Amino acid sequence: MLRRNISKTGHKGDDAMIKVGIIDGNQQSRSMIRMILNHHQQYNLKITLEAGSVGECKNVTVSQEPDVTMLDIEHNGIESISAIYRKFPHTNVVVYSNIQDHNSVLACVKAGAVGFIIKETCVNEIISTIVTTFKGGSVFSPSISRNVIQQVQQTVDYQSNLSVRERQIVEGLRNGLSYKLIGYKYGISLDTVRQYIKRTYKKLNINSKGELLAQFK
Repeated sequence: MLRRNISKTGHKGDDAMIKVGIIDGNQQSRSMIRMILNHHQQYNLKITLEAGSVGECKNVTVSQEPDVTMLDIEHNGIESISAIYRKFPHTNVVVYSNIQDHNSVLACVKAGAVGFIIKETCVNEIISTIVTTFKGGSVFSPSISRNVIQQVQQTVDYQSNLSVRERQIVEGLRNGLSYKLIGYKYGISLDTVRQYIKRTYKKLNINSKGELLAQFK
């Protein structure tokens, strides 16, 4: 699910209260964010939700629904993003985590996260991230942004090295088609499909279907 949610109060000024949720299985991390928010003076930030997991949020009232929810995926998992939106349809989820691989970042974005910041360096980014997200923006740590851009560029490069038929077969594999169905779709034999796949692997310097799908994810 690719979510493009804008907070209902996202166009108000600096005096508007921003309700913040913190969902993190690490109590020390929650305490750190709470301390930063409680000692901040410029914006009106209020923590209306603090929990170790999404399951602990079932008794949260509508009035406590956060405008911005800070989520740690190391303890809760990427699938919890969708669960948060089911519980709080008007919130905006920002992931903060030490997990930095591009597949995880892209999976979070697809699930609806509007921001992703690195946990170990997020102390100086928490306030600006919450405010920017509240106002309808998105925030990604510089290293995360660079990784995502590089992934997109690499995918384009990979595609440019393949022939039209090879790209068709890659698309078939991405759509879950078997070799036999790919051959039937394009009017070629099973052996020919296998030859194209071997040629594709060689061009991309990979050895398996899993590596192929990861590159075109």
